[in-house]
Amino acid sequence: FSSFQYVNEVVIGAPYCVTEDLLDHFKVDVVCHGQTPIALEDGKIDPYAIPKTRGIFCLIDSKNTMTTERIVERIISHRLEYERRNKAKEKKEVEAFEALQRSKLTQKAG
Repeated sequence: FSSFQYVNEVVIGAPYCVTEDLLDHFKVDVVCHGQTPIALEDGKIDPYAIPKTRGIFCLIDSKNTMTTERIVERIISHRLEYERRNKAKEKKEVEAFEALQRSKLTQKAG
């Protein structure tokens, strides 16, 4: 598969294991997977066994090392950084508000 081709249809919510029924129902010609490791379902079932048997399985190299695991790690990391940044900002805002209140009390007393 050296040439670029468009897909006719994308199956949203497809099962992790590619089944005979799925391939037949959608008249699938090729099943592709990137160069990332393939996780076995239940630790032992190759989710691409049927397409491999049919000879329609293809590994593709997108030249991209991004994985779902790395995306999740980045989301968590960014969320933690966001929380730290907002906590520091909130602390400064509380301190500024308290200083303003003290200033108003001092002005009333004077």
